Formats: sequence, C-alpha cells, structure tokens
Amino acid sequence: GCDLVVEAVFEDRAIKADCTQLAEAVIGEDAVFASNTSTLPITGLAQVSRRPAHFIGLHFFSPVDKMPLVEIIVGEKTSDATLARGFDYVLQIGKTPIVVNDSRGFYTSRVFATYVMEGIAMLAEGVHPRSIEVAGVKAGMPMPPLALQDEVSLSLSLHVSDQTRRDLEAEGKTYPTHPGEAVLRKLCAEMGRVGKKAGKGFYDYQGKEKSLWPELTTLYPPRADQPTQQELVDRLMFIQANEAARCFEENVVRSVADANIGSIFGWGFAPHQGGALQFINAMGVQRFVARSRELARQHGARFEPAAILVQMAQENRRFQDA
Repeated sequence: GCDLVVEAVFEDRAIKADCTQLAEAVIGEDAVFASNTSTLPITGLAQVSRRPAHFIGLHFFSPVDKMPLVEIIVGEKTSDATLARGFDYVLQIGKTPIVVNDSRGFYTSRVFATYVMEGIAMLAEGVHPRSIEVAGVKAGMPMPPLALQDEVSLSLSLHVSDQTRRDLEAEGKTYPTHPGEAVLRKLCAEMGRVGKKAGKGFYDYQGKEKSLWPELTTLYPPRADQPTQQELVDRLMFIQANEAARCFEENVVRSVADANIGSIFGWGFAPHQGGALQFINAMGVQRFVARSRELARQHGARFEPAAILVQMAQENRRFQDA
C-alpha cells in the first residue's frame, strides 16, 4: 500500500541491489522506489529492478532534519510520471528539490568532494592544518575542509573511492587518483582515525570539544614557505566553481538556477557568493579562466578551466538562465 519507498542503506552496490529486490517483492507495481545514494549512478542501481521506470534517486543531505535540499536524480529509464511523483513528495515534506541527470557523484557530491579533498591535498603539501581550516572559514564555507571530512567520515570517503575505482576499471577506464587520497588511507586505513564518529580523525574529540590532532604536523611537517591565505581561499573556491561549471557543461545539472541553489542548500557553498556559477559570473569569466590557469600551473591539471568556461571567455558570455 506504500506509494514511495526511500532506500538509505550503505553505499555498496551489492547491499543496495539486495534491498531493492527485497522491497520490490512486496510493494505495488506502481510504487516509486527511490535510492538515497550520494554517488552511485541511478541507471546502474536500477539494473536489478523489475520496474526501472519507477526507480529514481532522492539524495538527502546530512543532517536530514536541518538540510533543506533534496537532489532528485533521473536514471536512463526513469519515467516522467516517476519524476513528477518524486518532485511532489519532496515539496510535501517541505524540502527544496533540484533535478539532475544521472552521473557518478551527480552534482552535489561531485562538487562537494573537490572542497574537502583540496584541503587534504594542501595538508600533504606541507600547508599548516590550522591555515587550511582558517582559509575554509574565510572563504565563507559553513565548515573548514578537514573538520568537514571528519563529519562525513574518512572511512566513507575511502569506501566511495574504492567503489568508484572498481566501477571504472570494470568499464575499462582509468581511475584518477587524487593527491589527497593517500592522506585518507594513511590516517584511516593505517592509523584507525576514522573521523568524528570514532572520536578521532583530523581532529581529536572530547565530548563537544575538538582540537586538531597534534600529530598531523609530525606526519605532514609544515614547510617553511607557507602560502598566503588568499592563495588557499582561491584554491578552495576555484576547485568547486570549476567542477560546477563542468557539471553544467555535461548537462548533469539542468539549469544555472539549480546549480546555484544546489550549491548553497546542498553543501553550503559560501552563501554570500550567490552560488557556484554566480561566483564565476561575479568575478568575470575571463578573469576566472586566467586565474584557473595560474592555479593549474602551480597545483595540477585539476584546476584547468572547464571547456565551457574557455569558450564563454572567448565569446564574452556569462551564465544566464534562459
């Protein structure tokens, strides 16, 4: 008799498949089955479904009672009627929906990950952890990157990385290893520092109090020539905005408004900037492209400006909703 079921089990393809089949054995033919996955493509998860037209992604954010956004993910076989019912449901529970097309990490998880991983990469380079955290706050983010990674948990991020690697290798593709991943493996897999849930990650936790783990600077000694705060802020902001532009370019996110709203309500992209694409608009696309190229020369190809931005800079255009 249930109209809609939301599955929210662990980010593991096999566990989700089992849950889907068990649920579909007892729900009505017209019921909507939704996966609250944050990274696994919906089309792939729907392959085990007997009724893929009724299968959709409803990605809630943590903590669910406080976060206003729900990212609705449309799979290859998701019907328009299923999308409409998912949209109605999100509105009925008082959340703000955005609709995105299916891809790995979708929109929000994909861009959010660039923020925390850039902070972790800085640590590996010898940037003082306190400077990294201050830069996150100065950028206008709700939490600094290392503290935020502790909240998400290092183990979950590693699990997602491992699942992504397996999926890409099965498709005959190369897995792009991020420079921050080795830090996650050392702290989590080797040292058991799983994150806040275990009372130890990048921070040590005592009740409601937390402080940066003193041994971080032993494992990753701060270099003598510390970068300026503006350099760190630029890295944290540009890496997110550039990835948001790529999502728009790839038609993962369907509109400029959804990209901006999703960035603020989904993972808290510096609200005073008006959203990830509006950040680029406000700076000017040409300036953004020039600075991105500077950052790419200094810190790697992940900062290379998205192709759509290079084209927009040449044509003197900006992001606009039709």
